[in-house]
Amino acid sequence: MSYENWKDKISTFELMDVRGKKMDFFPALKVKATALKNGEGLHIIQTFEPVPLYPVLTLMGFERYTEKVSSSEYHVWFYRVRKGV
Repeated sequence: MSYENWKDKISTFELMDVRGKKMDFFPALKVKATALKNGEGLHIIQTFEPVPLYPVLTLMGFERYTEKVSSSEYHVWFYRVRKGV
């Protein structure tokens, strides 16, 4: 599957805007991601490209699409295609 197949669903994804957050948001993200069913997703907004998330969520069964809005704003949509580890 690819972004083209699920892009019409991104408006339903739960938004996590973590720009400027002082705390580590990964534990909360992992809890949310674990609870998602196939066909659901998350929308992350961050001040940098969150590359460390990519392999972790891939193992959990997610595909992703990244958009660089500006030098300090990235939007990443994670879509669950299967339950992973």
